[in-house]
Formats: sequence, C-alpha cells, structure tokens
Amino acid sequence: MPWKDGVYFGWGTSRHGDIQAGVEIKGGRIASAFISECLTRYSCSWIAALPPQVVGRQSPDVDYVSGATQSTNAFYYAVVEALKKAK
Repeated sequence: MPWKDGVYFGWGTSRHGDIQAGVEIKGGRIASAFISECLTRYSCSWIAALPPQVVGRQSPDVDYVSGATQSTNAFYYAVVEALKKAK
C-alpha cells in the first residue's frame, strides 16, 4: 500500500536513549529517511548507514549495526512509527 506524501516523524526508544526519525514520502514511496533527533548516550554516527537502507529497501527493516544494537532498534521503531502516520 503506498504511503501518503509528506514528511512524518516517529520516536524510538532504547535503554541508551531515544531517537526521532523522519521519513519523506514522495509519489507514495520513501524518498528519504533521516535521524532528526539523537538523544542516545552514544553518537548517532554509529547508525548513519541506516537511513539510506530504509530508502533502498522501502522498508524500516535495516541491518543491525554491531555494537549499536540498542540504537538500531530505536531507529527501527522510530521509522515504523513515522510510516504508520503516512498510511
């Protein structure tokens, strides 16, 4: 099911802190994904490779980043939340 065009945000939580992710929908597809707020104990540069995976796969399913499992989870849930708003 295609998503509605616009920019949507969602929050994901982990025991190391929270991440807000944004997704931009154009033409019913994910045009971009980004980390809009990083409130984790560790730098979000650890998971900088994840937003392009969301675009490439048109899905929140991203690869786990070794050593950053909590941040990966938080990002995943943030994208899931953002995409729910785009339905």
